[in-house]
Amino acid sequence: MTEPRNRLIWRKLCSAKWVDSWEERLHWIGCERLAITQLSGSNGARLEIYDVTEKEAEILKKQFGGEIRNLSRSTADWARSIIQRKPISIRGKLLVTNAEPAPNQPDNLIFIPAGLAFGTGEHATTASCLRLLCDVAGGGRSFWSLLDVGTGTGILAIAAAKLGAKRIEAIDYDATAVKTAKQNCQLNGCSRIVRVRRADILKTDELGSYDVVTANLYGGLLGKAAPRLMRATQPGGCLIFSGILRDQVEEVIPSLRQLNLQIIETRTRGKWCAVLARK
Repeated sequence: MTEPRNRLIWRKLCSAKWVDSWEERLHWIGCERLAITQLSGSNGARLEIYDVTEKEAEILKKQFGGEIRNLSRSTADWARSIIQRKPISIRGKLLVTNAEPAPNQPDNLIFIPAGLAFGTGEHATTASCLRLLCDVAGGGRSFWSLLDVGTGTGILAIAAAKLGAKRIEAIDYDATAVKTAKQNCQLNGCSRIVRVRRADILKTDELGSYDVVTANLYGGLLGKAAPRLMRATQPGGCLIFSGILRDQVEEVIPSLRQLNLQIIETRTRGKWCAVLARK
């Protein structure tokens, strides 16, 4: 694997009391690239995002200030090594790894290359979505479909393919995420089943109708997108919402019920929540 060029790191100091707000604000770039350090002897914290592209650096600097520095090889190697772990088992149905698999890999293995991209299966939002997806996959149907909104690395779309979905649409507003998801689908042998494209969930009207809809979005965007996501779900179908902070869930659930969605389960992991609903 070739070493990516122009490795950068973004840094910014903030008040410790606003850490949760910053984590939500920076959710789009990938929570597993974000490191938050409490500064000893003060009420401050340091935000750091590793492996930033030049385009991402420009956006971060313009929107949030902070500073951009070159990421040294030793720091990049250390950051990469902390997420190179044994395969993660999801409900006994899926295995997720970031280590390049052997040629005789099991059919249920999902390979997301080692790096610092969001969506390797370890972050609470992704892990919760994967578990709920395993619970509802198929629903007794031999043919089922899935829409994955905010696909990121494409891990949920790939998981759906491994779980037997026959038609899968994966969308993301970020062009880099779309490119990454396409590459990961190819690595996992899912390119013919998963259609990945760039789209704004708040503007696109070309969603279609699906048995399962997953939306791994931050709480504010999720609330705005919920009516569209519901319309894209077939009657009796399931919706999996994630990216919801724990202190936001009491606001999100009533808004989902107003759409006549039945709340099946709310799963909390750390400061994050995922919601399973049925139309």
